[in-house]
Amino acid sequence: MIEIQFKKKTYKQFLEIKSPLLESITDILRQLQINPYLGDLIPRKNLSKKTISYYGTNKLFRIALINYWRLIYIIIGKEDRTIVLILEFFNHKNYNKRFGYKNK
Repeated sequence: MIEIQFKKKTYKQFLEIKSPLLESITDILRQLQINPYLGDLIPRKNLSKKTISYYGTNKLFRIALINYWRLIYIIIGKEDRTIVLILEFFNHKNYNKRFGYKNK
């Protein structure tokens, strides 16, 4: 069984968004229930110590949403189920800022 959960702050943000971003996230959540490894594992070399400390792990997955938004999540394995924990979603500018990518 695959369960989708949100970090509290992220869930509040999710409740406030409007279409078409809402539709994009909802579609991705359905897909993650089928395949939690749908997103890309962010390479360790792209994660700063600050980012790892912020999220508490170096096993972060990202998935592209509509209009260059990104959704960040982790996968937690339990004996009887798999939990996909949605950590954050943000626009491309804030994603680049969080992960230390430079604008070209």
